[in-house]
Amino acid sequence: MADSNRIFTAENGSAINPDVVSDWFRKFIKTTDLPPISIHSLRHTNATLQIAGGVPITTVAERLGHANETTTGKIYAHAIKSANEAAADTLQDLLNPGYKKNQA
Repeated sequence: MADSNRIFTAENGSAINPDVVSDWFRKFIKTTDLPPISIHSLRHTNATLQIAGGVPITTVAERLGHANETTTGKIYAHAIKSANEAAADTLQDLLNPGYKKNQA
């Protein structure tokens, strides 16, 4: 059995064509009530949730296999902006508990 760092392999551990996994996932989605998404969408969801959860962008970039965090930052700028806004709101709530965002 071949040893690899791959998530999906053939029974003997060797590499498989990525289309095999995509086809399997597409068929799986059709049998559920899930929205029609691609397996690649799960990668984006994973990265976005990590960023929203406060995982450092360098860690997210490494987990995605990006050469540097600049690539990750460009692709996920929307998530970073949302995470920054949430962080600012949290800090505002901590420093000024009586402040309501709607009063601004």
